[in-house]
Amino acid sequence: MDVYLVPVALNRHELYCEHVDLEPAPDDPSPTRTIREKITAIYRNALREGEEARRHPGSAPHPHRGRVRRWVTSRLAEAVAEQRLLWRLRRESAAELIYPAPLSETRAREVTRGCLRSDLDRRRLWCVIDTLLALLCAPFTLIPGPNLPAYYFVFRAVGHFLAMRGAQHGLSKITWTYRASAPLASMYAAVVLDADARAAEVEHVGAELGLSDLALFVEGSSGHRP
Repeated sequence: MDVYLVPVALNRHELYCEHVDLEPAPDDPSPTRTIREKITAIYRNALREGEEARRHPGSAPHPHRGRVRRWVTSRLAEAVAEQRLLWRLRRESAAELIYPAPLSETRAREVTRGCLRSDLDRRRLWCVIDTLLALLCAPFTLIPGPNLPAYYFVFRAVGHFLAMRGAQHGLSKITWTYRASAPLASMYAAVVLDADARAAEVEHVGAELGLSDLALFVEGSSGHRP
């Protein structure tokens, strides 16, 4: 697995990996499906809808998707974009860190471990918060119709839990190798440019590295995220 240490500000880096397209879950109305299978299908389809909206923000909304549903799926997609790497780390035994050439391997290792420790602490906190919010929304399940707020906080809580496991795994179980990258080094100059110039430069770096969503990731990482 390739993991990129991406400069998103002069003194801040984020870990990044390319996303894998989600296939829609099969629409199986069979009453024999378990609750877990039904929730998984809802989750995957919601994430796929949200990914489409996140990657194509100017597209017209689906006529059969309500405003609340679109808001929930877009928020889930943002969470997926942020936590995708940590989720994947849970299943890896080895990974290669590709870091900006100006950093030494020792410094790249320190920054990476700092990112993972920060993610571990943040995911643990938000897992607790979203679990409590899901419990507060539980009484609304008695109301007919899909309980989107409860689904939203349950999915967030589960997502933070899986991300927490991934951060732990990355800190203690994964064997890391390291490779310096010249294209990533140009990101230090790009992140101080105005929005249009930054986007163009990051697109260029992404094309060099074969990372189609790098610009979207950098733009989304420009501020503090929970």
